Amino acid sequence: MTDDVTYEIADAVSTIRLRRPERHNAMTLEMWRAVADGVRRADGDGARAVVLTAEGDLFCSGDDIESLAEIEDDRDARVLADTLADCFDAIERSTVPVVGWANGSAYGGGFELLMAADITVVPTEATFALPETQIGAIPLYAAKRLSSLVGRQRASQLALAGQEISAERAVKWGVFARAVPEADLEDAVAETVAALKQSAPEALATTKAWLNAPLRSEAERVGMRTGLGHLYAGEDAREGAEAFLEGRDPEFVN
Repeated sequence: MTDDVTYEIADAVSTIRLRRPERHNAMTLEMWRAVADGVRRADGDGARAVVLTAEGDLFCSGDDIESLAEIEDDRDARVLADTLADCFDAIERSTVPVVGWANGSAYGGGFELLMAADITVVPTEATFALPETQIGAIPLYAAKRLSSLVGRQRASQLALAGQEISAERAVKWGVFARAVPEADLEDAVAETVAALKQSAPEALATTKAWLNAPLRSEAERVGMRTGLGHLYAGEDAREGAEAFLEGRDPEFVN
């Protein structure tokens, strides 16, 4: 674990919490690894549910752009691609249901983390977006999963155009399970967790595996890693990250 991500288990519920509120919980490589490790640890700890949440007013702003700007070659890009894909894979393959508890809005990789959870509850006041293409990157997980959730046209609105959507629309489209007022979030998550704890663990694990089986293949895993690695090693991704940090519009060359 890292200081920016904590793990605890109580009453058979594992809680993974992003704790970098001063940077809007922007994800570093270490944080991605810590989330994946926490999900896997919950399997071994006998957890009946995993709750993925965060501190602060924003769930997660996405990847730490400074980390993206530090990518220098294909090797760095492959490490990033492998780390992100591994985290999403851990969530999908876990035998324990993962409940997303969004304490606020989420963008980029943060939006995708909540999307990857089995059941996600969000505040009605929150908004969500995938702005990756605007900095020369791609929304790795969403590019593979969104169309199966919301259809190709709506997925294109989000993943290609980067359109921001409300929590209520995200629920209506099928991205998340439930949207409630912020004051009711904790109770809504508790209700979901209580329902999961009433079910047989083996039955939950098998049902989750069947639900997620159509989403995964080894060829897809290789493709996700190769595609993202190639893109992040390119000039456009580097220019997009640098432009973001410098507060200017990017000048893409490809």
